[in-house]
Amino acid sequence: MSHHLGRLESIAVKSTVPRKIVITLVTGGIAYLVTSLAQRSQIWAVVLATFIGGVALVVQFLMDFDSRLQIVELTQESRLHALHDVQRGHAVEMERLVREGFLKINEATELFGLVETSALRTDVVTQFVRNATQIEPIPPLVFDFAQAEIFRMSKFLKEVSAGEHVTYDGEDRDWLLGLTRHARNSIDATSLTTVDAAGAEYGAGGLYNSDLGHRYLEVQREAVQRGVTVRRVFVLDRFDSSRYPNLNEICRLQRDIGIQVRILVAQDVSGLLRNSLFDFIVFDDVITYEVVPGSRLEDHSGAPEVLNTHLILGEDRVQQRIRRFRDIWDSATDFKD
Repeated sequence: MSHHLGRLESIAVKSTVPRKIVITLVTGGIAYLVTSLAQRSQIWAVVLATFIGGVALVVQFLMDFDSRLQIVELTQESRLHALHDVQRGHAVEMERLVREGFLKINEATELFGLVETSALRTDVVTQFVRNATQIEPIPPLVFDFAQAEIFRMSKFLKEVSAGEHVTYDGEDRDWLLGLTRHARNSIDATSLTTVDAAGAEYGAGGLYNSDLGHRYLEVQREAVQRGVTVRRVFVLDRFDSSRYPNLNEICRLQRDIGIQVRILVAQDVSGLLRNSLFDFIVFDDVITYEVVPGSRLEDHSGAPEVLNTHLILGEDRVQQRIRRFRDIWDSATDFKD
């Protein structure tokens, strides 16, 4: 189409007035010469030559008009095609935007429906989403940190909803305090020197003399006050009062706030039970909090280090921990001053 348009435009440009005049004069001159030779009357020669020249001029104008008309038609057709393509592109884009808009609306509606039917409080979930949307990308450090925390929380919720287990590298104090704060029925815990004691004793540097330990005991006291049964068994390598000079004070403090305290000497129990002792806490008989300690020096010096923390939600494994704590509790003796 553009080729024909260019050709016709070229023809139109060459069809100038001087060229038409020249062609008309040449045609008229030839007609005059032919007429003069054929007839002796000069008047008829002039009239016939003028007529033929006028016809030639009119024919040229008609041809020029036709070519220009074709150019106009082709130009309009080209513009219509271009406009049609643009409109079609706009229509496709609008269709895409509308489709994406409806998909987002459907997704938002679906998510809101899930929130409404969830056992979680709707206002808490919507507040979380609303607060997340208000985070600005500047400064980048704050934005990246907030986004990482949202991702971590999302991963945590996914793992909890799966109902098996959740792992955290190191010791997560929020899990420990949160579970204790929201326990409704019972908290059954073991306390081993490999996790809760500094060196070989429960003195300075151990869990119960740390900031976390103080907060932990405080939320346990609040749990006891609202009717939660809290039991703890301190597991010792062997009974030696000189080896654990601060143990009596720690046990007395916990007993005074309502915690039922017992002591188990590992060397006094059967080998099967002794070989399966580890630090764990059972909350409401539905979830266990377990820590994996790092290796200790031979002289047991230095504060214990936690490699990772596990939340166990699987029913079979929780029942195993419940039975194990029952055996440990039955094998232990009540704390006495």
